[in-house]
Amino acid sequence: MSSPLFAKRQRLALALSLALPVLAQAAQESAAEPCPAGDQALCSTDVPPAANAYPLDWVPIREVPEELQDEECRSCRGRYIDPLAGADTGVDPELSDINASAAQTELEGDEVFLHGGVSVEQGYRRLKGKDAYYNRSESRGKLTGGITIREPGILLKGQEASFSSDTGEAEITESQFVLHQQHMRGAARSLRRDAQGLVHVENGALSYCAPGEQDWEIRADEMELDLDEGLGTARGAKVAVGGMPVLYLPWLRFPLDDRRRSGLLWPDIGSDTRGGIDIAAPIYLNLAPNYDALYTPRYIEERGVNNEVELRYLNPAVGSWSVGGAYMETDKRYEDERPEQRDHSRWLGKVEHNGLFGQRWRSRVDYSKASDVDYLKDLQTTNLETRRETSLLQLGSLDYLGDDWLFDLDFQQFQSLADDINNDYQKLPQFTGQYRGEYEPFALEPILLGQYSYFDTDDNRVKGQRIYGEAGVTYPMLWQFGFLKPTAKYRYLEYELTDLGSPGANDSPSTGTPLFSLDGGLYFERQTTLLDRGLLQTLEPRLYYLYSEYEDQSEQPDFDSAELTFTYNQLFRETRFSGRDRLDDADQLSVGMTTRYISEEDGREHLNASIGQIFYFRDRQVRLLSGAEPLDQSSSEMAGEVNFYPNERLTVRGSLVWDPHSTDMNAGNVQASYERDDSSIFSVGYSYRRPLTTIQTENRNQQVTEQAHFSAYVPLGNRWSLFGAVNYSVEAGESVEDMFGVEYDTCCWQVRLLHLRYYDSVTGETLDFNDPNLEQESSTQVQIVLKGMGGFGSRVTGLMEDMIRGYREREY
Repeated sequence: MSSPLFAKRQRLALALSLALPVLAQAAQESAAEPCPAGDQALCSTDVPPAANAYPLDWVPIREVPEELQDEECRSCRGRYIDPLAGADTGVDPELSDINASAAQTELEGDEVFLHGGVSVEQGYRRLKGKDAYYNRSESRGKLTGGITIREPGILLKGQEASFSSDTGEAEITESQFVLHQQHMRGAARSLRRDAQGLVHVENGALSYCAPGEQDWEIRADEMELDLDEGLGTARGAKVAVGGMPVLYLPWLRFPLDDRRRSGLLWPDIGSDTRGGIDIAAPIYLNLAPNYDALYTPRYIEERGVNNEVELRYLNPAVGSWSVGGAYMETDKRYEDERPEQRDHSRWLGKVEHNGLFGQRWRSRVDYSKASDVDYLKDLQTTNLETRRETSLLQLGSLDYLGDDWLFDLDFQQFQSLADDINNDYQKLPQFTGQYRGEYEPFALEPILLGQYSYFDTDDNRVKGQRIYGEAGVTYPMLWQFGFLKPTAKYRYLEYELTDLGSPGANDSPSTGTPLFSLDGGLYFERQTTLLDRGLLQTLEPRLYYLYSEYEDQSEQPDFDSAELTFTYNQLFRETRFSGRDRLDDADQLSVGMTTRYISEEDGREHLNASIGQIFYFRDRQVRLLSGAEPLDQSSSEMAGEVNFYPNERLTVRGSLVWDPHSTDMNAGNVQASYERDDSSIFSVGYSYRRPLTTIQTENRNQQVTEQAHFSAYVPLGNRWSLFGAVNYSVEAGESVEDMFGVEYDTCCWQVRLLHLRYYDSVTGETLDFNDPNLEQESSTQVQIVLKGMGGFGSRVTGLMEDMIRGYREREY
């Protein structure tokens, strides 16, 4: 069972194996040069006296400096404070001089006796005990009476220690230890280092809890620590909660450092109306430094066993690769729901790759394929957004990043996950070449772009080749008070088509049109004050003129284009279409205005607001569908955006699209989030969208979408927290999805219980609440975290981050 709890355990063994032999050398030097009588204070090198007042360096919160009182400290009502935290660790202590002292030193032949308080310092290493004995002929010694061994970040205490300076063997009994940075403590009846460098622990225990608390700990009859391999092995291990063992593991292997190690990971446990009880138990296999595997058998009560695998590989020559998938031989519930299907096995395959070679060649693969359209909805339970995907991307690309040119080769297709939606066209392939230029101010820059695409489909639709090109020049001019950028270019489209579906149709349509644009803006500034704050206010007017000739494009297909939804950013684009299948006609002027309020003290922007509109000097005749009427409005909707950041806690964002012709608000949203010092998060939002006739969609009966969002995470004191979220459909008067939960958080463990209700729907779909077949799904998840050890139930974290806007999991 791999865990970060053990990640720094090797420092304990190092302190044991390195610090004790120092005493052998110190004993000899002390015998030769005892501390002068009456000057023991000058020889003492022990830690500051204040540290001795706190057992195991644990300081209660009332005495912790305010700058060290972080969230963990407040939860635990104290913290470990390392008195050597500021020590210089850049010099190996083995290369440092040894300072040793004792109240009394005796030398009898080969035997050295140190009495009355032995103190040794070598670099940043400290050692202290009451009495010490060393036999020079046998190279063996012993330290007794409340011994203490310190290095920065580690404290080791015990009653008696023995060692051999020849073999490196050492043993300390009735020991306790602290890892300050990891907030870990432990104890052992015996810690022993053998001649081979292995450290043996007898009757040991580990815990993240504060001293005096036994909420949980891991106990083991025997542990063996291999420092060279970075591995530990425990036999007879038990997880104890409240002092009572709750889990027994006869054999357990864990890491001693940050190297990845094979082992069991914590399970995920939950329940869902789409499958019942759901338990996943991951097994991690570290096969080599640059590749590994994760196998997760997952039991779903009403479905069966899903076998999930992920393989990862990293090599500079081929980049990073992740290959995975899942397979369920027979899905019992799917068999009951879809008896007409001949095959009731379920599977998912996924390949991801990213590579960068010689800083010139960049490659990417993102390929997913599922056995059926319901796979993600039924079996991908990590978050809601994944369940609602309407298609799976299948992409491969290769880019060349030259000094002056960019070349891109893409292969792209999608697997539809909706029965009533056609598969998108496949690009097999698409090749693009573009001159990138320097775009230096006051320098003429050429514009050159060419693109070849071949579109294919399994449906009975038109397919074929498309060539797109554009060539022109731009001349950017930049000043402190503003900018001006004229651009002129020519755009060209040509097709070679098959399967047109109608006799006599043009199988090689083409079109071309010139385009001219002039983009300019000014910057005005003034100093002002608001609530006694010095602010710099800007006023930034912007004009964008766009002209393009009309060309008839009614014979051209629509392979990858759509009419864009209008927003403020659309004011300054040279096309109202996505994709390359339409060369839009334009004779228009965009007018925009932006103002900003910037702090004169730290340069932080507190507010920015923008508003703008497009004025059309002629009708726009180019439409996505050849039979659609021209757009004859004299102006566009008015679009605005506001972002308000009055302080580091509060954020307000909003946007609005208003139609002055119909006086309708076509789209709007506002989102406000507030965070407090106690980690409270409050978020409220509202969104509204009216379907527009200028946007062609598959669903002709789209309704107004009006939705409100509320989410919060609220600590109630130092232990309890409540959290929840609601996405509420205003037009339906019903919640689309809601989640609520409770959290209990102590210094060393945490438990969360979460309940989620939702309607299954694809992204962008308007739910019909009058549909008698519409059913609400639910999911209950539990998460238990043993801090420092991890825990099970990671799905809870994913759902909270999805639903509570602004929430991010805390790390301990």
